[in-house]
Amino acid sequence: MQKDLVSILTPCYNTGKYIHRLLDSVLSQTYPSIEMIVIDDGSTDDSYDIVCEYISRFSGRGFSLSCVKQSNSGQSVAINNGLKLVRGEYLVWPDSDDFYASRYAIEKMVNKLKNSSSEFAMVRTQERLVDEDDLKRELRIYGLRANEKESSNLFYDCLFNTPGFYFVSGAYMIKMKALLKTNGLSIYTEKNAGQNWQLLLPILYSYRCLTIKEALYTVLVRGDSHSRGQYSGYENKVVRLNSYLRTILGTLDRMFLLPDDKRETLKKRIHVQYIRKFIFLDYEFRKNDSIQKRYIELASIQKESIVFLDMVLRLLVRTQLFNIGWVNKLSLRFFQRMLARQY
Repeated sequence: MQKDLVSILTPCYNTGKYIHRLLDSVLSQTYPSIEMIVIDDGSTDDSYDIVCEYISRFSGRGFSLSCVKQSNSGQSVAINNGLKLVRGEYLVWPDSDDFYASRYAIEKMVNKLKNSSSEFAMVRTQERLVDEDDLKRELRIYGLRANEKESSNLFYDCLFNTPGFYFVSGAYMIKMKALLKTNGLSIYTEKNAGQNWQLLLPILYSYRCLTIKEALYTVLVRGDSHSRGQYSGYENKVVRLNSYLRTILGTLDRMFLLPDDKRETLKKRIHVQYIRKFIFLDYEFRKNDSIQKRYIELASIQKESIVFLDMVLRLLVRTQLFNIGWVNKLSLRFFQRMLARQY
């Protein structure tokens, strides 16, 4: 690792009309020591060529920029391959269609980590969401309720995706030595998996996180994003949830500092949580048979849920109230509350 160097690692797939904003925002940074590595995930547009056009501009600024091609394998594979090329003391991994909202973003994140005690190995900023068609139209800010010095409970917030925790990757910076100590340079990968749980969880288990109470990163809300396209519809949502589940379980299995008994307890809790998510999804799409199968699966893992689940499922499945318009919405909210009490 090169002291003080910040490595920016970005997976890229068909974002030729967006990635210039990220590259320009990196070029504008006041922090003097930056390398950027873009992993082109088999793009079929001009993404690779656009990145290459910026290489000389980065060099003139005193930064380095490289773009590496791979066959289309997904973001987690791109990050996994890119980690082997990282030389920096610090790592950030922004998405290629997002960008830094301030030219001081990297400098402020580094300084926050440098001026903190050794128990902190991660820093994050607030992040602003903007509309794709109007970059001045701010839709939301993540992190308004975050604490400047997060407790160790942030590990569980990340693991269980509790309200208030935000995953958008470019807002985070980690110390590479902490990643090496807690996880190494290999993360869980699959085509549909993201990369955030794999990088955040190992570090959050052993270290604490700082939060800069300022929106230094911008997230572009796109109409053609995965969440609105590829993962719409019942079957695709099932694929997505299964991918999330495998990613979390695979990450926990790779955390060598996590005691085996604690690992198994956490994996069981995650399994229960995702069965509940599948039940919610099945109910939304009126998948009666699937609801009952998942109910049996849940009851076999978490027997204390039986009383409440049986009451609710007798109401919803046997009487099929979900087929009656407004009752559907009302009973779904009731169903979710009952299941949530069992967690």
